[in-house]
Amino acid sequence: MRIVHIIPSLSRGGAERFVVDLCNELANIEGSEIFLISLKDNAALDSFVSEISDRVTYTSFGKKAGFDPKVLWEVAQWIYRVKPDVVNTHTSSFEYLNINVFFNFPSGVKVFHTVHNRAAQECPNNVLKKIRSYYYKTGSVVPITISRDGRATFSEYYGLNNDHLIVNGRPELHVTPELPEVKRRYPAREDEYLLLNVGRVVEAKNQAMLVRSVQAFNRQVSDKKCRLLIIGDLREQHVASQLRELVKADPFIDLIGAKENVVDYLSIADAFCLSSLYEGMPISLIEALSLGCIPICTPVGGIKEMLTDSVNGFLSSNTSEEAYLDAILNFHLSDNKEDIKENCVQTFAKNYHIRSTAENYYGLYSQKMMSK
Repeated sequence: MRIVHIIPSLSRGGAERFVVDLCNELANIEGSEIFLISLKDNAALDSFVSEISDRVTYTSFGKKAGFDPKVLWEVAQWIYRVKPDVVNTHTSSFEYLNINVFFNFPSGVKVFHTVHNRAAQECPNNVLKKIRSYYYKTGSVVPITISRDGRATFSEYYGLNNDHLIVNGRPELHVTPELPEVKRRYPAREDEYLLLNVGRVVEAKNQAMLVRSVQAFNRQVSDKKCRLLIIGDLREQHVASQLRELVKADPFIDLIGAKENVVDYLSIADAFCLSSLYEGMPISLIEALSLGCIPICTPVGGIKEMLTDSVNGFLSSNTSEEAYLDAILNFHLSDNKEDIKENCVQTFAKNYHIRSTAENYYGLYSQKMMSK
């Protein structure tokens, strides 16, 4: 089966991380031929390009900022030349398949779109919403959601119930040769927890609330402090400026930027913190679970399906600073952290390995190919 995945870029984000992993794993399935298209070009240093398997054919189209009609036409021609069996778009790349879908060009291609976020957040434009809704309703495009919450928002937003739910996944992670240096810089201390936040510094990730919650904990608890590391690109400069102002005099909080070896930090952290206002099914959370790094999260999107409070992590009651501080305190007061760590690893192995995800995608492709 000839399968094409299309995404706007391969910058360091959750959807981008997932698409590379999925393509790499699909390429292991006998009889598959996998192509990965990035609409934008990607620099090796700030993208996942270097992690694409040799078994995956990678192509980029040099798309500029905003809508690029030249790339729309080039993608349409490329699809016509390659004549794949399946095309699966992700995030805003959907619109660059409009010529192929509208004109059934070439015929016989089955098109899928993975909805990585809450439906309204992924497609806020009303005109584009109507176009997508038409394609979903007529069966021209098969929608894939990634969580029960995502499915519910899809149904509410589009008024449809024809999506297919396939959860995200990650392969097993392995520490890098940089681990000793990370341990040297952040040694384990009896009087400290090492907390880790991984994600682009943007408003939706709500990191200012996380910082204030950690600062409140450190004021309230005398015998134990939280050291917080925020790892991620500083995407929204006004948000980054606010964070810098919050942490500038705080010796326990560091903004350390994007890191390629996030696994090393997860392997030594006591807890993984997600303070988001909304999420799909976070890849960073799956990574934390795989390494037994205890999650402390807000109950948004697919997170509340992945975690059971005090069993394989800790959930705040809402996205407020007070609720999140309570979740950190519950983590602090828990006397069964070792059991929770083991439950995290088991949750990953049972539900979120990329091998199962790839098999489910391939199975859906095969099913739809047989019925077309």
